[in-house]
Amino acid sequence: MSKNDVRPMFFSYTRDFLFVHLKERDLRSDNTVAADIVREYLKHLIDKGAALTTRNHRLTSLKQYMLYCSERNVEFAQFYIPVSKIKHVMTRPKKVFWMTRDAVQAVLAQPPKTKLGIRDRFFMIFLYATGARVSEALKVKLKDIETLTNDPFVRLLGKGDKPRCVPLLDIALENLDYYLGLYHPDRIPGDFLFYTVINEHKGKMSIANAERFIKTYGHEARPACSQVPENVHPHLFRHSYGAHLYRMGFSLAVIAKLLDHESLSTTERYAETDTDMVNEAFNTVEVADMALSDAAPIDKKWKAVDEKTLAKLYGLI
Repeated sequence: MSKNDVRPMFFSYTRDFLFVHLKERDLRSDNTVAADIVREYLKHLIDKGAALTTRNHRLTSLKQYMLYCSERNVEFAQFYIPVSKIKHVMTRPKKVFWMTRDAVQAVLAQPPKTKLGIRDRFFMIFLYATGARVSEALKVKLKDIETLTNDPFVRLLGKGDKPRCVPLLDIALENLDYYLGLYHPDRIPGDFLFYTVINEHKGKMSIANAERFIKTYGHEARPACSQVPENVHPHLFRHSYGAHLYRMGFSLAVIAKLLDHESLSTTERYAETDTDMVNEAFNTVEVADMALSDAAPIDKKWKAVDEKTLAKLYGLI
Protein backbone atom coordinates (compact mmCIF):
# COMPACT_ATOMS: atom_id res chain seq x y z
CA MET A 1 0.00 0.00 0.00
CA SER A 2 1.42 3.38 -0.99
CA LYS A 3 1.63 6.31 1.40
CA ASN A 4 -1.09 8.10 -0.55
CA ASP A 5 -3.41 5.10 -0.36
CA VAL A 6 -4.67 5.76 3.16
CA ARG A 7 -7.89 3.91 4.00
CA PRO A 8 -10.07 4.97 6.90
CA MET A 9 -9.90 2.69 9.92
CA PHE A 10 -13.00 0.72 10.87
CA PHE A 11 -13.69 2.61 14.10
CA SER A 12 -13.38 5.97 12.39
CA TYR A 13 -16.95 5.43 11.19
CA THR A 14 -18.33 5.08 14.72
CA ARG A 15 -18.91 8.76 15.38
CA ASP A 16 -20.51 9.30 11.96
CA PHE A 17 -22.85 6.38 12.58
CA LEU A 18 -23.94 7.58 16.01
CA PHE A 19 -24.21 11.28 15.47
CA VAL A 20 -24.70 11.75 11.72
CA HIS A 21 -26.33 8.69 10.15
CA LEU A 22 -28.77 7.89 12.97
CA LYS A 23 -29.53 11.53 13.59
CA GLU A 24 -30.40 12.18 9.94
CA ARG A 25 -32.39 8.95 9.63
CA ASP A 26 -34.54 9.39 12.71
CA LEU A 27 -34.30 13.18 13.16
CA ARG A 28 -33.13 12.74 16.74
CA SER A 29 -30.80 14.98 18.69
CA ASP A 30 -27.24 13.93 19.46
CA ASN A 31 -27.92 13.44 23.15
CA THR A 32 -31.03 11.33 22.45
CA VAL A 33 -29.04 9.12 20.11
CA ALA A 34 -26.33 8.60 22.72
CA ALA A 35 -28.83 7.63 25.43
CA ASP A 36 -30.74 5.31 23.09
CA ILE A 37 -27.54 3.54 22.05
CA VAL A 38 -26.66 2.92 25.69
CA ARG A 39 -30.15 1.58 26.42
CA GLU A 40 -29.95 -0.75 23.41
CA TYR A 41 -26.58 -2.00 24.62
CA LEU A 42 -27.91 -2.70 28.12
CA LYS A 43 -30.89 -4.54 26.64
CA HIS A 44 -28.50 -6.56 24.47
CA LEU A 45 -26.60 -7.65 27.60
CA ILE A 46 -29.77 -8.91 29.29
CA ASP A 47 -30.97 -10.66 26.10
CA LYS A 48 -27.63 -12.49 25.97
CA GLY A 49 -28.13 -13.77 29.50
CA ALA A 50 -25.91 -11.35 31.42
CA ALA A 51 -26.68 -10.90 35.10
CA LEU A 52 -28.34 -7.70 36.29
CA THR A 53 -25.23 -6.90 38.28
CA THR A 54 -23.18 -7.11 35.06
CA ARG A 55 -25.62 -4.75 33.38
CA ASN A 56 -25.31 -2.29 36.27
CA HIS A 57 -21.51 -2.49 36.29
CA ARG A 58 -21.34 -1.77 32.56
CA LEU A 59 -23.70 1.20 32.96
CA THR A 60 -21.56 2.57 35.77
CA SER A 61 -18.46 2.28 33.60
CA LEU A 62 -20.16 4.08 30.71
CA LYS A 63 -21.32 6.88 33.00
CA GLN A 64 -17.85 7.30 34.45
CA TYR A 65 -16.28 7.40 30.99
CA MET A 66 -18.77 9.96 29.65
CA LEU A 67 -18.39 12.06 32.80
CA TYR A 68 -14.63 12.03 32.25
CA CYS A 69 -15.11 13.13 28.63
CA SER A 70 -17.48 15.94 29.61
CA GLU A 71 -15.02 17.18 32.22
CA ARG A 72 -12.27 17.27 29.59
CA ASN A 73 -14.50 18.90 26.99
CA VAL A 74 -17.68 20.68 28.03
CA GLU A 75 -19.22 20.02 24.59
CA PHE A 76 -19.64 16.35 25.56
CA ALA A 77 -21.83 17.26 28.55
CA GLN A 78 -24.88 17.12 26.28
CA PHE A 79 -24.20 13.40 25.78
CA TYR A 80 -23.35 12.63 29.40
CA ILE A 81 -26.45 14.24 30.97
CA PRO A 82 -29.11 11.96 29.36
CA VAL A 83 -26.98 8.86 29.93
CA SER A 84 -26.48 9.81 33.60
CA LYS A 85 -30.27 9.70 34.03
CA ILE A 86 -30.51 6.04 32.96
CA LYS A 87 -31.34 4.16 36.15
CA HIS A 88 -29.65 1.08 37.52
CA VAL A 89 -31.83 -2.00 37.95
CA MET A 90 -32.55 -2.88 41.56
CA THR A 91 -31.12 -6.26 42.50
CA ARG A 92 -31.62 -8.36 45.60
CA PRO A 93 -28.48 -9.32 47.53
CA LYS A 94 -27.09 -12.77 46.91
CA LYS A 95 -28.80 -15.29 49.15
CA VAL A 96 -25.52 -16.39 50.76
CA PHE A 97 -23.16 -13.53 51.46
CA TRP A 98 -22.46 -14.30 55.13
CA MET A 99 -22.10 -17.40 57.28
CA THR A 100 -24.21 -18.59 60.18
CA ARG A 101 -22.51 -19.10 63.53
CA ASP A 102 -22.61 -22.87 62.96
CA ALA A 103 -20.90 -22.42 59.60
CA VAL A 104 -18.20 -20.20 61.10
CA GLN A 105 -17.55 -22.75 63.85
CA ALA A 106 -17.36 -25.56 61.30
CA VAL A 107 -14.74 -23.72 59.24
CA LEU A 108 -12.73 -22.78 62.34
CA ALA A 109 -12.66 -26.45 63.35
CA GLN A 110 -10.81 -27.53 60.19
CA PRO A 111 -7.19 -26.36 60.66
CA PRO A 112 -4.95 -29.12 62.05
CA LYS A 113 -3.48 -28.76 65.54
CA THR A 114 -0.06 -27.89 64.19
CA LYS A 115 1.84 -24.63 64.38
CA LEU A 116 0.72 -23.72 60.85
CA GLY A 117 -2.84 -24.79 61.56
CA ILE A 118 -2.92 -22.62 64.69
CA ARG A 119 -1.81 -19.64 62.62
CA ASP A 120 -4.49 -20.27 59.98
CA ARG A 121 -7.21 -20.66 62.61
CA PHE A 122 -6.24 -17.49 64.45
CA PHE A 123 -6.16 -15.55 61.18
CA MET A 124 -9.76 -16.55 60.47
CA ILE A 125 -10.73 -15.77 64.07
CA PHE A 126 -9.13 -12.34 63.70
CA LEU A 127 -11.14 -11.61 60.52
CA TYR A 128 -14.36 -12.70 62.21
CA ALA A 129 -13.66 -10.89 65.50
CA THR A 130 -12.76 -7.54 63.91
CA GLY A 131 -14.63 -7.39 60.59
CA ALA A 132 -11.32 -6.43 58.98
CA ARG A 133 -10.76 -6.61 55.25
CA VAL A 134 -8.09 -9.20 54.46
CA SER A 135 -5.73 -6.45 53.29
CA GLU A 136 -6.27 -4.60 56.59
CA ALA A 137 -5.59 -7.69 58.68
CA LEU A 138 -2.33 -8.34 56.84
CA LYS A 139 -1.12 -4.79 57.58
CA VAL A 140 -1.57 -5.15 61.34
CA LYS A 141 1.62 -5.03 63.40
CA LEU A 142 2.02 -5.98 67.05
CA LYS A 143 2.14 -2.31 68.05
CA ASP A 144 -1.37 -1.89 66.60
CA ILE A 145 -2.89 -4.21 69.20
CA GLU A 146 -3.81 -2.68 72.55
CA THR A 147 -4.73 -5.15 75.30
CA LEU A 148 -3.76 -3.21 78.46
CA THR A 149 -6.96 -1.19 78.51
CA ASN A 150 -10.39 -1.98 79.88
CA ASP A 151 -11.61 -2.40 76.31
CA PRO A 152 -8.89 -4.03 74.16
CA PHE A 153 -8.80 -2.93 70.54
CA VAL A 154 -6.79 -3.09 67.33
CA ARG A 155 -5.89 -0.25 65.00
CA LEU A 156 -6.70 -0.95 61.36
CA LEU A 157 -5.69 0.98 58.26
CA GLY A 158 -8.64 1.11 55.90
CA LYS A 159 -9.02 2.40 52.37
CA GLY A 160 -6.76 5.34 51.71
CA ASP A 161 -4.80 4.39 54.85
CA LYS A 162 -7.61 5.85 56.95
CA PRO A 163 -7.12 4.55 60.53
CA ARG A 164 -9.86 3.22 62.78
CA CYS A 165 -9.96 1.41 66.10
CA VAL A 166 -12.02 -1.78 66.40
CA PRO A 167 -12.75 -3.60 69.67
CA LEU A 168 -11.35 -7.11 69.97
CA LEU A 169 -14.03 -9.68 70.67
CA ASP A 170 -13.47 -12.26 73.39
CA ILE A 171 -12.84 -15.04 70.87
CA ALA A 172 -9.81 -13.12 69.57
CA LEU A 173 -8.47 -12.26 73.01
CA GLU A 174 -8.81 -15.86 74.20
CA ASN A 175 -6.56 -17.06 71.36
CA LEU A 176 -4.20 -14.10 71.06
CA ASP A 177 -1.68 -14.95 73.79
CA TYR A 178 -1.26 -18.54 72.63
CA TYR A 179 -0.73 -17.39 69.04
CA LEU A 180 1.79 -14.73 70.09
CA GLY A 181 3.66 -17.29 72.18
CA LEU A 182 4.15 -19.45 69.09
CA TYR A 183 4.81 -16.80 66.44
CA HIS A 184 6.01 -13.73 68.36
CA PRO A 185 7.92 -14.90 71.46
CA ASP A 186 10.06 -11.73 71.36
CA ARG A 187 7.05 -9.40 70.98
CA ILE A 188 8.80 -7.06 68.54
CA PRO A 189 6.33 -4.11 68.07
CA GLY A 190 7.17 -3.54 64.41
CA ASP A 191 6.61 -7.14 63.32
CA PHE A 192 3.56 -8.02 61.24
CA LEU A 193 0.98 -9.97 63.24
CA PHE A 194 0.64 -12.44 60.38
CA TYR A 195 3.68 -13.33 58.32
CA THR A 196 5.33 -15.99 56.21
CA VAL A 197 8.98 -17.01 56.09
CA ILE A 198 10.60 -17.38 52.67
CA ASN A 199 14.33 -18.11 52.39
CA GLU A 200 14.65 -17.38 56.10
CA HIS A 201 13.20 -13.91 55.54
CA LYS A 202 10.10 -12.94 57.51
CA GLY A 203 7.58 -10.89 55.50
CA LYS A 204 3.93 -9.91 55.35
CA MET A 205 1.61 -12.74 54.36
CA SER A 206 0.12 -12.39 50.87
CA ILE A 207 -3.60 -12.09 50.19
CA ALA A 208 -3.37 -15.05 47.79
CA ASN A 209 -1.98 -17.26 50.54
CA ALA A 210 -4.80 -16.35 52.91
CA GLU A 211 -7.43 -16.91 50.22
CA ARG A 212 -5.94 -20.32 49.42
CA PHE A 213 -6.07 -21.86 52.89
CA ILE A 214 -9.44 -20.32 53.77
CA LYS A 215 -10.95 -21.79 50.60
CA THR A 216 -9.48 -25.18 51.50
CA TYR A 217 -10.90 -25.14 55.03
CA GLY A 218 -14.29 -24.07 53.71
CA HIS A 219 -14.33 -27.00 51.30
CA GLU A 220 -13.37 -29.40 54.09
CA ALA A 221 -16.09 -28.02 56.39
CA ARG A 222 -19.03 -28.52 54.03
CA PRO A 223 -19.50 -32.28 54.68
CA ALA A 224 -19.75 -31.53 58.40
CA CYS A 225 -22.06 -28.50 58.05
CA SER A 226 -24.37 -27.96 55.09
CA GLN A 227 -24.66 -24.26 56.01
CA VAL A 228 -21.09 -23.61 54.88
CA PRO A 229 -21.19 -21.84 51.47
CA GLU A 230 -19.59 -23.52 48.48
CA ASN A 231 -17.00 -20.78 48.18
CA VAL A 232 -15.55 -19.57 51.48
CA HIS A 233 -13.26 -16.55 51.15
CA PRO A 234 -11.78 -14.00 53.58
CA HIS A 235 -14.41 -11.32 52.94
CA LEU A 236 -17.11 -13.77 54.05
CA PHE A 237 -15.88 -13.44 57.64
CA ARG A 238 -16.25 -9.66 57.39
CA HIS A 239 -19.83 -10.00 56.15
CA SER A 240 -20.57 -12.49 58.91
CA TYR A 241 -19.23 -10.04 61.49
CA GLY A 242 -21.60 -7.34 60.24
CA ALA A 243 -24.61 -9.65 59.99
CA HIS A 244 -24.11 -11.10 63.47
CA LEU A 245 -23.65 -7.66 65.04
CA TYR A 246 -26.96 -6.59 63.51
CA ARG A 247 -28.70 -9.65 64.91
CA MET A 248 -27.23 -8.85 68.32
CA GLY A 249 -28.97 -5.47 68.23
CA PHE A 250 -26.21 -3.11 67.09
CA SER A 251 -27.41 -0.13 65.07
CA LEU A 252 -26.51 0.18 61.40
CA ALA A 253 -24.64 3.42 62.15
CA VAL A 254 -22.34 1.64 64.62
CA ILE A 255 -21.79 -1.29 62.25
CA ALA A 256 -20.98 1.11 59.41
CA LYS A 257 -18.34 2.78 61.57
CA LEU A 258 -16.78 -0.52 62.62
CA LEU A 259 -16.68 -1.76 59.02
CA ASP A 260 -15.45 1.54 57.61
CA HIS A 261 -18.37 1.92 55.20
CA GLU A 262 -18.43 5.30 53.49
CA SER A 263 -22.17 5.07 52.87
CA LEU A 264 -24.83 3.71 55.20
CA SER A 265 -26.55 2.18 52.17
CA THR A 266 -23.69 -0.34 52.00
CA THR A 267 -24.42 -1.41 55.58
CA GLU A 268 -28.16 -1.75 54.99
CA ARG A 269 -27.63 -5.17 53.40
CA TYR A 270 -27.28 -6.55 56.94
CA ALA A 271 -30.75 -5.24 57.82
CA GLU A 272 -32.45 -7.39 55.22
CA THR A 273 -34.78 -9.56 57.23
CA ASP A 274 -34.36 -13.20 56.32
CA THR A 275 -36.61 -16.19 56.97
CA ASP A 276 -34.81 -17.18 60.17
CA MET A 277 -35.32 -13.75 61.72
CA VAL A 278 -39.01 -13.64 60.75
CA ASN A 279 -39.71 -17.12 62.12
CA GLU A 280 -37.78 -16.33 65.30
CA ALA A 281 -39.91 -13.21 65.74
CA PHE A 282 -43.12 -15.22 65.24
CA ASN A 283 -41.97 -17.76 67.83
CA THR A 284 -41.14 -15.03 70.33
CA VAL A 285 -44.55 -13.39 69.94
CA GLU A 286 -46.37 -16.72 70.25
CA VAL A 287 -44.53 -17.73 73.43
CA ALA A 288 -45.15 -14.30 74.96
CA ASP A 289 -48.88 -14.43 74.16
CA MET A 290 -49.19 -17.89 75.69
CA ALA A 291 -47.40 -16.78 78.85
CA LEU A 292 -49.71 -13.79 79.30
CA SER A 293 -52.90 -15.73 78.67
CA ASP A 294 -51.80 -18.85 80.55
CA ALA A 295 -53.41 -20.78 77.73
CA ALA A 296 -52.61 -24.29 76.61
CA PRO A 297 -50.55 -24.74 73.44
CA ILE A 298 -52.61 -24.56 70.29
CA ASP A 299 -51.98 -25.61 66.72
CA LYS A 300 -50.06 -22.99 64.76
CA LYS A 301 -52.16 -20.99 62.32
CA TRP A 302 -49.09 -20.02 60.29
CA LYS A 303 -46.33 -21.85 58.52
CA ALA A 304 -42.64 -21.06 58.43
CA VAL A 305 -42.08 -18.03 56.26
CA ASP A 306 -40.32 -18.95 53.04
CA GLU A 307 -38.53 -16.82 50.46
CA LYS A 308 -41.63 -16.48 48.27
CA THR A 309 -43.71 -15.18 51.18
CA LEU A 310 -40.98 -12.70 52.06
CA ALA A 311 -40.90 -11.52 48.48
CA LYS A 312 -44.61 -10.80 48.67
CA LEU A 313 -44.15 -8.90 51.90
CA TYR A 314 -41.46 -6.81 50.25
CA GLY A 315 -43.77 -6.15 47.28
CA LEU A 316 -41.35 -7.87 44.91
CA ILE A 317 -43.90 -10.24 43.42
